[in-house]
Amino acid sequence: SSHIGSGRGTSRQVLPTTHILQHLPRGREVVCVTMAYGPLCQCAFMSYGPRIQQKAPPLKGRKDIWDKKSPFDAPQGCEPPPPGAFMLMAFDLSEAKADPSSAMRSMPLDDRCVVFGSSQDHDGQVHDGHKSVKEQHTAVFYMKGKWHLKAINGTTYMESMTLHPWLRDPEGAVPKRYTSQGTRKTEAIQPMDPKKRLSREMCVFRLGDSERRFWISGPLPLKEGEMEEAGAEAARGGGGGGAGGGGTGERRRDRDRDRDRD
Repeated sequence: SSHIGSGRGTSRQVLPTTHILQHLPRGREVVCVTMAYGPLCQCAFMSYGPRIQQKAPPLKGRKDIWDKKSPFDAPQGCEPPPPGAFMLMAFDLSEAKADPSSAMRSMPLDDRCVVFGSSQDHDGQVHDGHKSVKEQHTAVFYMKGKWHLKAINGTTYMESMTLHPWLRDPEGAVPKRYTSQGTRKTEAIQPMDPKKRLSREMCVFRLGDSERRFWISGPLPLKEGEMEEAGAEAARGGGGGGAGGGGTGERRRDRDRDRDRD
C-alpha cells in the first residue's frame, strides 16, 4: 500500500499500489512505504535457514550396482537318476591325505539337479564356504542317462580321478580307477561354456580355489579312450596278475562299454 499527498499539511490517503499506478494524477507526490513483517506474520523462509534433507541410514553396508541373477533352475529335459545308483562324495584334500577312510562324506544323488555354492539361503544346495566360491557356483544335472557339469557364476575345475589316489567309495574301499591316454587331467569350465559330461575318469570337480573336492561315484559312462587302470584290481586285493587276470579285466571293460552304449 502507498500514501498519496499533494504537499505539506495535506491529508494523505492510503490506497492500494495497483490503484495508484492506474489512477495516478499528474503533479501529485507519491510516497511508498514498505510494510515490515511482524512476529505474527513471519513466513517460513524468513524464520530459519534452508532445510537440509537428511537421508535415512542404509539398510545394508554393501550396495549392489547390478541386478542379481535369478536362482538357477534345472534345464529342460532333466530327469531323476535311477534310485540308489549314484553317490556324491565330498572330501578336503588335507584330511584325505591324512586319513582317506574317515575324510569322505557322502549323500545319495537322487535329484535331477544339484546346485553347489556358498549361499545358505537356497534349500537343497551343497555348501562350500570358501571365499572364492560364489553363492550359486556350479550345478550337476542328470539328462539322457548321463551326469553333466555346468558352471553357473564361477570357474569350475573338472579333474581326473587319477589325481586323487586317496579316493574311497561309501564302504571305505578303493574304487575302480579309470584313465586315458590323454595328458590333460584338469579342465577349467567358465560360466559361458556349455555343459560338460562327466565320465568314469573325469568324475571329480572343485569350485574356484577351494581345496574341497566332489566326486560322483556310480556307473558313469566311459568316454572314448578311457579304460580301467592296470593293477587296480590287485590294489583292491580282489584279483591276481597274469594272463587270466588280464583277460578278466578286458572282458569287464568290454561289458562296461556295451552297457554304456545301450
